[in-house]
Amino acid sequence: MSSIQQKIDAFLAQSVQFQLGHLVTESAHYLTTELSHLAVKDLPHGLAALQAVDGLALRAIDRELTGIWRLYETVQAVLKSGHDILLVGCGATGRLSLVLEVLSLQMDRYPGRIRAFMAGGDYALIKSVESFEDRTDYGARQLHQLGFQKGDLLLAITEGGETPFVIGACLEAARVSNVAPWFLYCNPDGALESLQRCWQVLNHPHIEKLNLTCGPMALTGSTRMQASTVQMAAAGFALLYDWKNFAELRTYVTQWSEWQSAQSWDGLVPFIEQEALWHASHTPVTYLSDAELAISLLTDTTERSPTFSQPAFENILDKSAPAPIYLAVRDTHRSEDAWGALLGRSPRTLEWTEFHGRIGQEVLMGFDISENALERRKGHQVSFRKLPAQVHWQTGALNWSQPLWDNHPLTIHLSLKMAVNALSTLMMGRRGFYLDNVMTWVRPSNNKLIDRAARYVQLLANRRGVPTDYSAVVHDVMTEMENGGEGPVVIRVLKKLGVQL
Repeated sequence: MSSIQQKIDAFLAQSVQFQLGHLVTESAHYLTTELSHLAVKDLPHGLAALQAVDGLALRAIDRELTGIWRLYETVQAVLKSGHDILLVGCGATGRLSLVLEVLSLQMDRYPGRIRAFMAGGDYALIKSVESFEDRTDYGARQLHQLGFQKGDLLLAITEGGETPFVIGACLEAARVSNVAPWFLYCNPDGALESLQRCWQVLNHPHIEKLNLTCGPMALTGSTRMQASTVQMAAAGFALLYDWKNFAELRTYVTQWSEWQSAQSWDGLVPFIEQEALWHASHTPVTYLSDAELAISLLTDTTERSPTFSQPAFENILDKSAPAPIYLAVRDTHRSEDAWGALLGRSPRTLEWTEFHGRIGQEVLMGFDISENALERRKGHQVSFRKLPAQVHWQTGALNWSQPLWDNHPLTIHLSLKMAVNALSTLMMGRRGFYLDNVMTWVRPSNNKLIDRAARYVQLLANRRGVPTDYSAVVHDVMTEMENGGEGPVVIRVLKKLGVQL
């Protein structure tokens, strides 16, 4: 038996542990099955489709307002008792957790007492550290490193509800503190309870649950979009406001979500078209941002790498080629100053010996996001400025004044996040980096992603009338991974199966 066949057999023998296609967050949205075509042929309708999916997802917040109010009351009690609140996530949820910490610092709201961490430390804002996601012990270890103790509250945030790192931190918080941690997730309980790691949390008597099931993502499996928006909103409404009563919370959230859903994003069209042209010409683009907006722009730009298999931010220490997209923080001229302005504090990196400095402070500072990046990278710039009642976008002669609901940092960043998510998604669709609404450029670098690649092959083949068998598709995916070749694995397998794309 060949070595590749042994690998295939080993995967199939344990694949049930990695098959997550039954989860709502992994399924395809019916409103966006033509998204890749709209990105090329009809951007206004593509934007309308994304905004419609956002609007449907935001209904989860209205549905769970009672739970959000209970979380708000817990937050208030913990802060007034003199204890701290920590947030944890992995990947997109880790980044949204750090966004909420940054906003609390911008507001001078209990400074230093609302702290967040993500799998891999602040370094993971730039690049996710994949070896962390599946380690429950790393979640507990980072929790303690950030000073969690009895009386403190943890908000454990995971889009799917099944991330081992977040579950590990949550279970440890339940053991340490007399205040029950809160577990925020976006899939129905029944879909998760078959996974042992999820069952441990969902049935734990000392863990509070906030189920924010918000439907499929606009781009299949891309939880950086609707799931992280809904979770950021829910946690933010509990953390960053002082409500007089439940009725005030309900009125504010309802009016904001209605206003947000009614906004026109047509002003994004020329920006999408322009960025697609720059991307096609391999010309570097740098977003120049006011410090108060920078964390959300950093999140979108860095998440383009895993979502669309794009080169990650270059690091000046290894003299790598300029990445397609980068961030520069306005009015900063040293890397240390830029990171301090973006985070509102000094970076917290992990100097763990087993990582040999690969995710530590020195390496993070090599991602120089000061204005030095503008001179180093040349290329084109897109400017983002916070002005009264708007975020002003500008590049060359192109301008868009994105209206804002109010001047609260949370709603500003939610609006900016959704708009930039739409821009990057449609720009990459225009460039052919997904098909229909499926991430065809997924890199199957671990068992979970091998399953995802196989499911995407099946979904796209079935839509085009070609029936498939899961085991056979896994065989083809893993064989293509072993052999290498031009283009994404999913597309290569589809062509091998004779699917007309």
